Amino acid sequence: MRAFKRRRGMYAARLDTDERDVIAALVADVAELLGAGRLEARGPEVVAAGDGTPRMRIEPVPPPSDPAVRRLLPDASHDDPQIAAEFRRLTEDDLRAGKIERLTRLWDALTTPTEGWRADAFVVAPQDAQDVAAAITDLRLVLAERLGIRTDEQAERLYDALLDSPAAEVADDPVEILDPAARRYLVAVYGALSWLQESLVDLLLHDLRAPGRPADQ
Repeated sequence: MRAFKRRRGMYAARLDTDERDVIAALVADVAELLGAGRLEARGPEVVAAGDGTPRMRIEPVPPPSDPAVRRLLPDASHDDPQIAAEFRRLTEDDLRAGKIERLTRLWDALTTPTEGWRADAFVVAPQDAQDVAAAITDLRLVLAERLGIRTDEQAERLYDALLDSPAAEVADDPVEILDPAARRYLVAVYGALSWLQESLVDLLLHDLRAPGRPADQ
């Protein structure tokens, strides 16, 4: 894996076949958690997020039972259950649809070679970079929930213990149901996605701050 660099007016990273497969599988898993079904099973005519028309439910929408999905679709208020319930009723369907749409486009980009580029190039147009970064954030949130990560310090501690010393155990590991091999795998994916996302965001921010760039672009 190589970080995003500016190439030919685009942002391009390099991912080998195994890296693409791992990330694409995670994308599909997270999209399924959000209710999209399996992305690899959909037909080419399927549109993930509908027609863009805002949705508004009449009935209440219960919070997600899966903690990882609830982290993707958090309560709007931790102090007022009524506000949280009303916000969820008014917005959750659209939030799910938007996340599914971004994940679907990311999955397509990972599984479809970019014409005119080398086989391991993962190419993102500058205008799509924010959506790609947002989709990667959703992947990282799900992994963080599965690993029990709530703070940057927890992430660093787990990453250092399990990757710098692969045989080590973490005494205060909050997710005891994961065996060490599975935990190391998830930590490695979490770390790789964090690093890849950071390189993309750095490029995006640099371009947004470039001299002469209009403030509204």
